[in-house]
Amino acid sequence: MKWGVQGMRSKTSSFNKEIIKQDFRNVGWISIVYFLGLFFIVPMQLFMEMSKEEPSIPDDRGLFGSIFAYELQLFFLFIMPLLMAVFLFRYLHVKGASDFAHSFPMKRGKLYQHHIVSGVILLILPILLNYLILIITAGAVDVQDYYTVTNLGYWLWLFSTMTLLIFMVGVFVGTLTGLSAVQGILTYILLFLPAGLYVLIAFHLSSYIKGYSGDVVLERSIQYFSPLVDLVEFQRYAPDPAEVPVEKLPLIIYGLVAAAFYVLSLFLYKKRSLESAGRALAVTALNPVFKVGVTFCFALFGGMYFTVSQNEYSWMIMGYFIGGTFGYAAASMLLEKTWRVFNWRHLKGWFGYGAVTCALIAIIPFLWQNYESYVPKSSEVEKVFVSNGYWQYQRMVDEEMEIPFITSVESIQSTIDLHEQLIEVSNPLEDGRDSFFFVYRMEDGSEIYRQYRVDEQEVAEAKKAVYETEEYKKIEYPVLGLDPDKVNRLHIGSYSGQGGKEFYDPELIAGFVEVLKEDIEGISYEDMVTPRGLYSNVHFTVNGNPDNPFHVQLHPSFERTMGWLKEKGFYEEAMTLPADIHRADVYRWPENRDFSNNHVRLIVERLKEEGIEPLEFTSDEKIGSLMKGQQNQEDGAYIVAFYFDERNSDHYEVLSFGKEDAPDFIKEHFE
Repeated sequence: MKWGVQGMRSKTSSFNKEIIKQDFRNVGWISIVYFLGLFFIVPMQLFMEMSKEEPSIPDDRGLFGSIFAYELQLFFLFIMPLLMAVFLFRYLHVKGASDFAHSFPMKRGKLYQHHIVSGVILLILPILLNYLILIITAGAVDVQDYYTVTNLGYWLWLFSTMTLLIFMVGVFVGTLTGLSAVQGILTYILLFLPAGLYVLIAFHLSSYIKGYSGDVVLERSIQYFSPLVDLVEFQRYAPDPAEVPVEKLPLIIYGLVAAAFYVLSLFLYKKRSLESAGRALAVTALNPVFKVGVTFCFALFGGMYFTVSQNEYSWMIMGYFIGGTFGYAAASMLLEKTWRVFNWRHLKGWFGYGAVTCALIAIIPFLWQNYESYVPKSSEVEKVFVSNGYWQYQRMVDEEMEIPFITSVESIQSTIDLHEQLIEVSNPLEDGRDSFFFVYRMEDGSEIYRQYRVDEQEVAEAKKAVYETEEYKKIEYPVLGLDPDKVNRLHIGSYSGQGGKEFYDPELIAGFVEVLKEDIEGISYEDMVTPRGLYSNVHFTVNGNPDNPFHVQLHPSFERTMGWLKEKGFYEEAMTLPADIHRADVYRWPENRDFSNNHVRLIVERLKEEGIEPLEFTSDEKIGSLMKGQQNQEDGAYIVAFYFDERNSDHYEVLSFGKEDAPDFIKEHFE
């Protein structure tokens, strides 16, 4: 019995409530600020909304919705746990305070655990108090329009878990460094580091590897590399199906990560040298790792910066050099706490760390060479989706639309042939005018993504073979899959902005959709890529929703549709007529000029800047002849700019002619 009492006393004495009290006095203000911040953003906002005669209309995100200022909630979530970690372990970074704290008759591990307990209590208490206020409110009045008990419970789980994670990461960094300012900066760097590296490496790969789709990589998985990015990525205003910022499984993982950082921090705290106070890194063995990491990250960032601005490999390499040099110098200054690092010793170190950085940068793309050359065999492909960008595909996925895949054997083979040609002619740094995005659904259930940008004429024949298939037209023109019975409203607006036509009658809508589909099904490749004439925009409101993919450009070459409009008497309202055009300016297509872009509209802007005088027309007859020009041409003999309002010189459309199809009155003037 005596032994049991002694054991209990020993266990009790391991807890020192005076340390807890001292922590509460020193950092309790952080807990108070955290409570007040959340209180005024969430419960107080709820009380104010409920007291209004006309309350705001809440969305279905509950406590993560617009009424409760999710961004401000994040501000306190990001700041308060880190402040707690910095001020609670501030003594580690002050030599006298560190010596005094560790002179107590208490093991280091116990001292560490006391501070952790203090920090956890002071951080969770504000969240728990606000939760209790909201749960009591929910029991007293009807708050179903604003949040549910389930939504509130998830809010408590999310904020508790993320608060502890940020706090423990801050503590971990505090045990690694001897400077409080460095602790704050490095904590956020560590929390963002995986996502930042992911972005830099993804951009690096997209600059070297043909077909690598940075859009897919960043959009689909970047949030998994940083808890802060995961929280910030939550979109309240976009058509995002997510109801909560972080799903259950990632939240469980973040909790486990917080526990792992607790264990690592305890280990480092016990091993930490008392003399490390005031050093940038308390563990000197990590100095080389820190230097390599900073040099590598800055080198990649420098390469990305110069690549985006110049799109040349020579400038990319220059960016690696400048960024890596700056990163090495910054790391050296931070570790040695002086700017005097420009000497022979550091120059030798710069060569060494630079060599390691260069090796890492060179190895990364080399490991992906098989990715670049891989083209699936047609026998392995179940179906394929082809479009001009990732976002078109992702929107269909997000809105749970039926995706119009290419499934026939012949069309799949045509797509693979196009893919093979794109590998041959594409250059990751060349920003071609045409974008190609492939999604292969394989027989084994996997998916393969590739993306390329080239100029159309380099793959024209292979592109034509794909574009003229019936299946591809369903991708390019979603209106082919539109059920006219679901259309509430149809609006046709001409490019001139004059007039326009709206239909509400189901019979008129069904008749228009029928002839439109017939024209699209019979459209040629040439009319798809370089249509003639000035188009009108057609927008459909489907099931009451005007935001949908069923919009289409209505071209004069759509003969059945034009005939239907004329028959119903709508043509003059729906299409642009010569009378709608104020004037037409004709330029000779410039030869031997130093234009960095062949886009015809940009060429017109350049010609105007140079003061080139155009041939001007105002008569309806000649304007009507000029309206037969082509769109989207990258070369030709003559360019025509159509102006619709003499008061607005920025509102114009451009068509162009080759020598063989230009009106005689143009050729006579310029020749």
